[in-house]
Amino acid sequence: MLAFCLFTFSFCLPLQAWGPHGEITQAALDALSPDDALLKHLGTNAPKLVHYCWLGDYRRTPYERQGEFFYADDYLLFPGMERHLDHLVPEVKRTYEPYFRRALQALRTETPLNAARWIGSLLHFVEDTGSPPHSAEIRGDVHSKMENWVDAKLIHLPGYRPQLLGDTEEKALAGFLRRMDGLIAYSKERGDRCRPLVLADKRAEVEPIVLESALETSRVVADLLHTLGKFVPKAVGSQVFNFEVAIVPRGNLRLPIKIVLHGTPFSTLCDADGRTSFRNLPPNLYTMRAFADGEEGNGTSQTLKVAPNGQGGTIGMTSSDTHAALNFIRNPGFVISWLKVPAPDCWYPTKTAWEGDLIPLKDGARYTLRLNWQAQPGPGDVVLRFRPNTHPGLPVVDSAPLKPGTTEHAFTGSDKLKWAQILIRTTNAPTTLLKSVAITPE
Repeated sequence: MLAFCLFTFSFCLPLQAWGPHGEITQAALDALSPDDALLKHLGTNAPKLVHYCWLGDYRRTPYERQGEFFYADDYLLFPGMERHLDHLVPEVKRTYEPYFRRALQALRTETPLNAARWIGSLLHFVEDTGSPPHSAEIRGDVHSKMENWVDAKLIHLPGYRPQLLGDTEEKALAGFLRRMDGLIAYSKERGDRCRPLVLADKRAEVEPIVLESALETSRVVADLLHTLGKFVPKAVGSQVFNFEVAIVPRGNLRLPIKIVLHGTPFSTLCDADGRTSFRNLPPNLYTMRAFADGEEGNGTSQTLKVAPNGQGGTIGMTSSDTHAALNFIRNPGFVISWLKVPAPDCWYPTKTAWEGDLIPLKDGARYTLRLNWQAQPGPGDVVLRFRPNTHPGLPVVDSAPLKPGTTEHAFTGSDKLKWAQILIRTTNAPTTLLKSVAITPE
């Protein structure tokens, strides 16, 4: 039995957001010299920044644009940034250093595609800060109107020469933080000036003021991109480890396989063919795990030895069990804890529950939720939540609470049930209730 309810989501998509993210990014890219080191390194991935700069607004949801499909949290959460933060001052200021360092890490150790996505996440918080209501700490209807009352076609930086924020990582970080302090002061003043004008519905007077903030934000982004290019590795180096990963069976074949190095900040996503690479890793003996959805288990793991002055190579990682039941859940047994030990990856903790990934459903297809309870489960239950799309604030359909002893719950995808999500409702670890979970097709 399904219960219909309205629910206010913690998810955030570009429904009411700083409208000109893409134009701000494009203007900054246009300001870079054609031979800028970052543009040359990213290659065909550089233009994708105008899309990846939206990643911060896809928290807790899949990113599905330009033929790509991945969970945005794979580029938003990492050790040291285990929870989503507010995008307004003052809390947004806590994003600058972690995402700056993570973008540099991606440039040094991952493929250009993965680096572009991490840079996109960083750009989002920078650009949100430049929105006048974000810097002025204005919420509600005034916020939404103010940051969208701007003519994005006017965002261009003719003649602007991006500035280097520092020639070492620490100097660049310090310069970046100073630049952000200046952007906050600049946009806060304009936000305070616009507030009474928005309340008076004087859009024509608001637009040129907001445009000033958009242009200054674009200049900051141009400086940041130029500075990131300073730290592009001058040479690939000898230790490049190429990975060819195969996990069978798979549920959503569009969902990239993820590789994490346990006990480190290193992670990356494979391409559609299961290929990716690491380079310039510090010497160490790493424990790697590759995982995706589609399997009963929890991926494949092996060790990777990076020796000083050693050689790289090609590494195959395979997890194949033709007898395993197909499962659309990542980390179904809660055993992967790379993000924050001992919390399980792919399960986001809220005050009342552990929320799983959003799972795409096919219209008319039959599925079964399978619950493998502990022998003596602790307090709590499981709810299966359905939604028509990934946007926040829309009606959702919840199953009745599934109590210990209920091992299966069948359902069918439809226009109103296009996405499913498991909520494990307990304030304790999910393993106090369950050994594993699965959503399997019939």
